[in-house]
Amino acid sequence: MSAKAIKAVEDAREVADFLDSIGEHKRANDVRRVCRSNDSYRGTLSVLHRDNQLLRKGAPA
Repeated sequence: MSAKAIKAVEDAREVADFLDSIGEHKRANDVRRVCRSNDSYRGTLSVLHRDNQLLRKGAPA
């Protein structure tokens, strides 16, 4: 993950903590859910990218 992406995730987690501190638990959970979803998409894209690179080289995935 790039430094910019890491900073964005850290900021989002801080926002979720802040929302919890002011009693906005549903919104905090929504932010955390988006972070988890983003992590999942990044993992999937990473695997797909690796497989694509292997296929371009002619190796089986």
